[in-house]
Amino acid sequence: MTKTYYVTTPIYYISGNPHLGHLYTTVAADVITRYKKMQGFDTFFATGSDENSLKVLKAAEKASMDPKSFVDKEAEKWKEFFKKYAINFSRFIRTTDEDHIKTVQKVLRNLHDSGFIYKGKYEGWYCVDCETFYAESEAEDQICPTCGREVFWISEDNYFFKLSAFGDRLLEFYAQHPEAIQPESRYNEVLSSIKMGLRDISVSRSSQNWGVPFPFDEKHVTYVWFDALINYITVCGYGNEEKNFDHYWPADLHLMSKDIIRFHCIIWPSMLMALEVPLPKKVYVHGWWLTSGEKMSKSKGNVIDPDEVVQDLCSKTCIESSLAVDILRLFMFRESSFGDDAIFTEDRFYSRYNFDLANDLGNLINRVYAMTGKYFNYKVPQITQWDDVFHKETEKDIAKYHQLMEALRFKEALETIWALINRCNKLIETSKPWELKKTENTQRLEGLIYTLLDTIRSITFLIYPFMPHFAEILSKSLCEKISIDAKICFGQLSPGTTVNQIGVLFPRIKIYTKNQEAEENKKEKDHQISFEDFLKLDLRVGEVIEASKVEKADKLLLIKLKVGQAEKQVVAGIAQHYEPEQLIGKKLVIVNNLKPVKLRGIKSEGMILAASDDNALSIITLEKDMESGVKVK
Repeated sequence: MTKTYYVTTPIYYISGNPHLGHLYTTVAADVITRYKKMQGFDTFFATGSDENSLKVLKAAEKASMDPKSFVDKEAEKWKEFFKKYAINFSRFIRTTDEDHIKTVQKVLRNLHDSGFIYKGKYEGWYCVDCETFYAESEAEDQICPTCGREVFWISEDNYFFKLSAFGDRLLEFYAQHPEAIQPESRYNEVLSSIKMGLRDISVSRSSQNWGVPFPFDEKHVTYVWFDALINYITVCGYGNEEKNFDHYWPADLHLMSKDIIRFHCIIWPSMLMALEVPLPKKVYVHGWWLTSGEKMSKSKGNVIDPDEVVQDLCSKTCIESSLAVDILRLFMFRESSFGDDAIFTEDRFYSRYNFDLANDLGNLINRVYAMTGKYFNYKVPQITQWDDVFHKETEKDIAKYHQLMEALRFKEALETIWALINRCNKLIETSKPWELKKTENTQRLEGLIYTLLDTIRSITFLIYPFMPHFAEILSKSLCEKISIDAKICFGQLSPGTTVNQIGVLFPRIKIYTKNQEAEENKKEKDHQISFEDFLKLDLRVGEVIEASKVEKADKLLLIKLKVGQAEKQVVAGIAQHYEPEQLIGKKLVIVNNLKPVKLRGIKSEGMILAASDDNALSIITLEKDMESGVKVK
């Protein structure tokens, strides 16, 4: 029998633009869905738009549009936004969809017929922005206790749902299923709220005509939150495609932020109990993204626009936007434990980028691929283990990763990936492949490079749920595909496979405070030279005729060059990037009129031009062949 996994996000009000908070929940759902799919599950992932609210109605009026045209336009914008961030949902449900309207009306009839919905009169405070009713005692000074905005007094005939009938049943269910609300602090919060007593809730509005019409009273439309919760059963076929509904329901995971747990952990399970439908297996509540110590809010103007973050990263690094999207996806779950509040600042984002990606992961890939090219002509060597300790530690990290992913501990799961990355970087430093090459210890060198490449392959599959574009690039470089039947264990990389060089994926970024930036600008001006000074440099083409390593100096090569009719020798710090024999016959650019100096007691009569970053060094050569001694202008 096929294993299923059904995950949902809340459906979002589409009266404004999506921000980092919306992205956080939805990417989390995408991460766990991709992970479960790789484990062989038949997954279903639902997200969508909440369109039947007074908030949306007011936004449509402000835009001088009829409500339906307005929500049609906005829903497309939100769908495209999520797709841009590699969110692979199964369905984007809209509460104006025909099947949803029919399902809501079916639910209302069932609950009315069974006596759980009755007609009465509602009087109390209402917050338009939160679309929430409050008792008179809950909204002091006519201020919403959730968002801090003004609330409005409403007095109208309504239909009510008998929420008060479900307190004991909810407590019994949660006592038997403590895993149903996580983290534990949220579980305790919900139980405390239930024990304080439940009041019946209004489920209709008679003062507006935008919403799902009541099937037995045309003067009423369904209250937006009651309508919205039903989307979770609409989307998998309740009352319409019962076979599909039986296949996926109950939902394995409802994901949401902490401000809406009352609706999902008290009202929604009570509705399902009244319908005699099984309850979801788990509600997981995550924290907020904070800026300046406050929750992001459109009304406060402190929201983080993910598009701006991605564009800024692209402008600083010149990387593709799809890779920048992956980097933001990674940051959201690398920075803070899922369930806790998190803080977004540019410094945190770019520091995390530099340390985790430019320094650790990017450096590992560049070094290993370069060594594979240098020692094995870009072919995967024979399968040879390095040592038992390394492989056992790697197996432990991979097993721990799976345990943490199952528990939705994304930050901690990523830490196991970085433990692998750091172990590989440390292995390069301690094993010194350049020394193994010197001693012609071929089997040890094969074991080292194979182990490093095979571990990078494992990292590719482990990081895929978080960084799908990057994982695809890395997988293709090893001539593989991301697939659900991929084995993540030693020895899966085929010997002889071509390793395709992929260049520097994560260029390092200089991070400045405002004072540092001003100081850097000042230094740049201080170091500017005149054109006359530049003309004093004598840059010439030099042909390498001899090269050798400088004794007791790991980084230095002694290079002899023919420069026109003259011969010169230069001591250059490039030994870790070039073997002496690689340089013979190459034509390089040198500073020809540099004052001679002694390095390690050897006279150096010039300087070779080269480009370098934190990951690699490349000597500057000529595009076309020219005679040695030619002046570089």
